[in-house]
Amino acid sequence: MKRHVAGTLLGVLGFFITDSHIDWVRHDDRLLMEINGLPVDAQGWVAERWRQLHPDCGAVRTEAIGSPAAQAVLHTIEQHSPPDSLNAQLLQLHRQADWAVAEVGFQTLNPSIVVLQQVQGHWRILDGAVWSGSTSPWLPADFVRRYLQQQAPQMPEALRVCVPIDAQRYATTATRPRARPGTGVGA
Repeated sequence: MKRHVAGTLLGVLGFFITDSHIDWVRHDDRLLMEINGLPVDAQGWVAERWRQLHPDCGAVRTEAIGSPAAQAVLHTIEQHSPPDSLNAQLLQLHRQADWAVAEVGFQTLNPSIVVLQQVQGHWRILDGAVWSGSTSPWLPADFVRRYLQQQAPQMPEALRVCVPIDAQRYATTATRPRARPGTGVGA
């Protein structure tokens, strides 16, 4: 067999083998790659790698958990939705000017990422800009950052981009059940 025929045949065969294992599906108005039926957030992965390569976090300060500012933020969060919020634990706090992003843990609630703004010397929670729960099938960092951008567009970009988001807290390892052909029942 001639080399160009073998190369062409190998290319076509490689394409069909890849095509039989990889699909692109639309989910939540974004594309999600499925490899052998398992979801992969390729867009989120690329966005997070890009963010890590191009950080501009000079204006963002990490506050110590015991600092007065951190305690004021924690008090605001504790008063937000009692009684469950009364046992909030501040996991991390990042500030830029009069904005803050806090990550808090609870005994009875999922961990949350909360956007706050200081108005006339008092911290105020932006009600729509609170993330809690799983991001599955999406990678947590990119998904939560996009959500915060949508809910608090006036928040400084550097603050949104520079807050570390722990993937373990906001992702689940459970895969979506797949229906068996013709039954509508998960495999």
